Amino acid sequence: MTLTAVKNRQSCDATIQIALLRHAQTDLHGCFCGHSDPSLSVQGHDQIPSVIRSVSQVVPRAIWSSDLRRATETAEPIAKHFGLRYATSPALREMNFGLWEGLAWKEVELQYPDDARAWAKFFPHHRPPGGESFLELQARVVEQLEQLGKHAEAGCTLVVTHAGFIRTAVAWVLGVPDERISRIGQNHGALTTLEKLENHWSVIALNVNAARFADARRRETKDQL
Repeated sequence: MTLTAVKNRQSCDATIQIALLRHAQTDLHGCFCGHSDPSLSVQGHDQIPSVIRSVSQVVPRAIWSSDLRRATETAEPIAKHFGLRYATSPALREMNFGLWEGLAWKEVELQYPDDARAWAKFFPHHRPPGGESFLELQARVVEQLEQLGKHAEAGCTLVVTHAGFIRTAVAWVLGVPDERISRIGQNHGALTTLEKLENHWSVIALNVNAARFADARRRETKDQL
């Protein structure tokens, strides 16, 4: 990933924000979908207006995307809405699940029972057959965050990526033990925002979408009545 940022023309503040957006939904929802390359489902395309409303809360200056179709098909209408171009990188992909790609967990248990037991026992430190290890994913995620933190302009850079990438980033920033990483919620089309000030990273928003913004405002209004 070479960070020659694609920049917006708007002014922004002195901190660096990295808004990690999970792509909209595909028909492989509920299955292992790492380096598999499905398009968005009908439901996923229907989520895009809501995703754009969520991204409007952060106003990106630059947009990066995983090179997989589910990410680029999410990034493209967002970029068009903000009048930006976007760049892609394979380094922003989901974990590679190897021979498990496209399978539901029950299918993995039936077809790869020994690996399934090892995955459950040693999660996340058992490599799917033919796939990527968690430590390889973690190293890739940390490298990309450090590159973004080093080269991004002040303000917000939007990164359209995947659940595993985002969970790993959040766990790295917060120091969450590896075995608890699955407790970090990541919905399709939701935003998680990291902020870097000098050499300090923090998580300032986790797994938020337009519906949650609206619900929060409704609750606020109701409380004031």
